Amino acid sequence: MIAHDIYAETNPAWGAWVLSSFIRGFSEAGAQGVDLPIAYLALPICLSGDLLSTFDGTNKKTGLREWVERSPQIQLELGDRLNGSLRIVSEAVRLGCFTNAVRLDTEGRLLVGSLPLKTDLAKGLSPALAGPVKRADRLGYWMGMAGSTKTIFDIVGISL
Repeated sequence: MIAHDIYAETNPAWGAWVLSSFIRGFSEAGAQGVDLPIAYLALPICLSGDLLSTFDGTNKKTGLREWVERSPQIQLELGDRLNGSLRIVSEAVRLGCFTNAVRLDTEGRLLVGSLPLKTDLAKGLSPALAGPVKRADRLGYWMGMAGSTKTIFDIVGISL
């Protein structure tokens, strides 16, 4: 029997690591930083075990729109998922900024910080632990390629 450690998934350090991977993927797409509200959308999706299978058969070329079209269940109860994770995301952002793994610029965008986390830290971890980091990088790339914050929210079915 495998125990599920909910504390590990809500640990601010874990969240900051996943967030850092998301920002790195977003930046790799050529985007100039992640608007803070996008972090509140992305982190709960990356950490969610019940959305794990929606990433099967995807890669960086898949894209955000195609991923959502393939797996419309992503949109089910998304508002509840986001509202339930506000504290977790806020703590991850705070710790990430405090440790300089990420930084928040004057425009409200998250960027890779001056002391970024190593990209190879996920190597050697179990799939359950490495998965959220890899999903964050992929989702970050997709969202970075999608364009504006409004476009990203429109694709996932959230009204601004």
